[in-house]
Amino acid sequence: MEKRSICAFIVGAACVSSGAIAETEGKWYLNPAIGYQVFDHSQDLDEEATALFGIEKELNNDWGLELRAIYSDADNYRGNPAGDAEVASAGLDVLRYFKTPGSKVTPYMAFGMAHAQADYEGIHNDVYTQLNVGGGVRYALSESWSLRGDARMLYGTDNETRNGVVSLGVSYAFGGTKTAAPVAAPMDSDGDGVVDSADRCPNTPAGVVVGSDGCPLDSDGDGVADYKDKCPGTPAGVSVDSNGCELKLTTTESLKVEVNFDFDSAVIKPTFKPELQRVADFLNKHGNVKAVIEGHADSTGGEGYNQGLSQRRADAVRNALINDFGIAPNRLSAVGYGESRPIASNATAEGRAKNRRVVTVKESK
Repeated sequence: MEKRSICAFIVGAACVSSGAIAETEGKWYLNPAIGYQVFDHSQDLDEEATALFGIEKELNNDWGLELRAIYSDADNYRGNPAGDAEVASAGLDVLRYFKTPGSKVTPYMAFGMAHAQADYEGIHNDVYTQLNVGGGVRYALSESWSLRGDARMLYGTDNETRNGVVSLGVSYAFGGTKTAAPVAAPMDSDGDGVVDSADRCPNTPAGVVVGSDGCPLDSDGDGVADYKDKCPGTPAGVSVDSNGCELKLTTTESLKVEVNFDFDSAVIKPTFKPELQRVADFLNKHGNVKAVIEGHADSTGGEGYNQGLSQRRADAVRNALINDFGIAPNRLSAVGYGESRPIASNATAEGRAKNRRVVTVKESK
């Protein structure tokens, strides 16, 4: 082999190595292997078991370099001991990896140049330059250990020999700079900017503004999302329809309000506070409703007196709704009907108790 050509090859490869290492620090591998070598017929040697050893440097994700030595102790194929030979070579190979993220299998292609020598039992030496081309596959067993199968064609440039070698070995990896595995971006199926794991409202329509929980905004809190709300700014607590607009009552109805009074009294007893709360809740929910509070009396006493008593009872309920429950005064009116509208017979004590009452009537604006 011409030493100048080998030196030029090694120096050139070293320059590539320096540049690549500056970008990516890869692993080192020790690659012992055993194989089988077939010799060119001109060398008069039998096929023979072969020992191989390599030191490999992974330059980056795609490329590597390997210093590799091969040794065979081959017999003369005619059985002539004088024709036996020790065949050895040492050289530098370039490796092209084909990695798949997450896979244990890494195929590679290889080519290189070596100094080779066949020593025929000391009778004479055949020294020549040897080129090689081939490839193989590495299978990872762990972070440090792997199996490697390799096949090469070996060409002697000086003696025009064509040999072949296949091998199987182990690789021990060390060094290198670990890089974090790429992390898959969290899924956001509806594209609203909130990942699926935190999205309480999946499948939000495209373009809808959402909160941190992935649900469409509802600025006025009426239960209808802003993008559907045709009446934004609805007062809190007001009942709305599917468009977010205040429900309008178009009928006049009586609320069943169980507020009864003692004889000749306009004082609301504490037990009837829940009834007044029910009226207040309804009025707060329906902001368009006004209410007429009707007071009534039994027939005991004079008609004029009973008229005033029923008015005082109606006023008492109206004032309680205003003062105790915050209903706007302009939404309430009070009317006393005296004894003119009984709901039970005034001939019995039970009937008269029922007639001493207040009824709230609701009506729309």
